Amino acid sequence: MAILIAAIIVLTIGMLGGNLLQLMGLISRGVPVSTAMMALLYMLPMIFSFTVPMAILVSVLLMFGKMSADNEITAMRACGISIFQIISPLIILSFILAIICLMLQTFWSPYYWRKGDVLTRYIGLNNPEALIQPGQPCNFDDMVIYVKSKDNKGHIKDVQIFTFDKSKQNIVQDITATSGMLSSNKDLGYLYLTLYNYNIINYEINSTEDRLYGKEFILTINVSKEINDEPLQNRIRFMTFTDLMGKISLYKKLGFPTTEMETQLNLMFAMGLAPIAFLLIGFPLAIRTSRRETSIGLFISVMLAGFFFFFMIICNTLNEKPEFYPQYLLWIPNILYQLGGIYILYRITKR
Repeated sequence: MAILIAAIIVLTIGMLGGNLLQLMGLISRGVPVSTAMMALLYMLPMIFSFTVPMAILVSVLLMFGKMSADNEITAMRACGISIFQIISPLIILSFILAIICLMLQTFWSPYYWRKGDVLTRYIGLNNPEALIQPGQPCNFDDMVIYVKSKDNKGHIKDVQIFTFDKSKQNIVQDITATSGMLSSNKDLGYLYLTLYNYNIINYEINSTEDRLYGKEFILTINVSKEINDEPLQNRIRFMTFTDLMGKISLYKKLGFPTTEMETQLNLMFAMGLAPIAFLLIGFPLAIRTSRRETSIGLFISVMLAGFFFFFMIICNTLNEKPEFYPQYLLWIPNILYQLGGIYILYRITKR
């Protein structure tokens, strides 16, 4: 149990690494520490839904791999303790953790992920100047803004702005300025870029250029519209189990396609049942490999978990191609791991 808890803590901290850097970035931009910490806490349910199954796989491979290498499993079997008696407490534990993961996947994760998204939007609306950081491209719907430097008062230097067409493949406008000033209207959700000594190049369809120069130019960006314009696929990932069931039922009555929502629904359950699959494949592999080295157990864990989650990602990208039935394909890793684990266990008991 101690190994499992330690694995959950280590894996959670590892997955939080990138988010911690983003947290520090938000604080450096003037976002209150309490708000930034709350945004981080809202990510924890989703992170736990990944780290708990991985922790089971890692802890089982490390613990029973070492026990098998030290012949402890053989000694227990010599004393009349069967393989199924050894694994039965772990099966009960995996079922308990599977229930927790199912709750995380179907209710808690989408609910708090949505709250985190709303909080992020709130940060953007109340600190629109914080969206633009020096040395980092800031992407809006049809433009990318890049500034070389920025001070605490909103003064910016060496500004480059690219505006794209509807396909977002072709540049239709290139704006440069030696300096500028950031300001905002928080009530309306507008961000204003006052550009000094600007140069605007308009690209026409026939590849001709139309240049415009000037001393001062104000570019207005509707941050509230940019933040609130959310594509359908992003809204689906924030839906709980009950939301998805209601949406699927409604869409079927209206004759609309439901593959994307069915894929998300099946993904929730496939991920929620991952602890059972990881236990059933990890336990017999640990006995068969019989290696006390931690590196071997970690390597096998990474390979098994990597294939499992990568397959889930691939199936999720196929949700717009119903002819492939991605909502059913994503059950393949669960079935392979569980049946494969049971088969290897059967072979071990016959030795």
